[in-house]
Amino acid sequence: MLKHPKILLIISCGKQKAKELQFRKMQASKAYTGPMFQVINKAQREGNWGSNLFLGIVSAKYGFLRSIDSIEYYDMQMTKEIAGKHNSEVIRGIMKWNEEEKFNFIYVLMGKVYLKAVEGLETHVNTEVKVENMGGLGLGQQKLVRFLERLSEKRTSLIEFMK
Repeated sequence: MLKHPKILLIISCGKQKAKELQFRKMQASKAYTGPMFQVINKAQREGNWGSNLFLGIVSAKYGFLRSIDSIEYYDMQMTKEIAGKHNSEVIRGIMKWNEEEKFNFIYVLMGKVYLKAVEGLETHVNTEVKVENMGGLGLGQQKLVRFLERLSEKRTSLIEFMK
């Protein structure tokens, strides 16, 4: 039983970005300000984001980002073609981080176009992976809230957590 499994949450970037990003580079987790990031920021403010939880972001411009990576302003929309081109680089980025951190669980929550960028991830990492389609932004936010609530319930095993 793992008391505090190390978990990697991977979401997609968003169109909404901090205004300051137009003038300077920013940390990815602070640069994106859309609905999914609002859920994450609220969880962090309320103490529902543990030190065992890490954030990865799939970006139309940058491919795979760790939350602490710095980015510049861009306006680019993810397409199936771009996601396909980023796929091997995104998988390599996740694999590298997984090798360093030894995650117990990787949870991917994105829209179907972005999911092309992580297609095949499960076969490349020796870690439990759950890939989920958001099913629309509102539903995606609900899924993210539920995921974070389950983590804050202090579940003691990954099997319980994944239910």
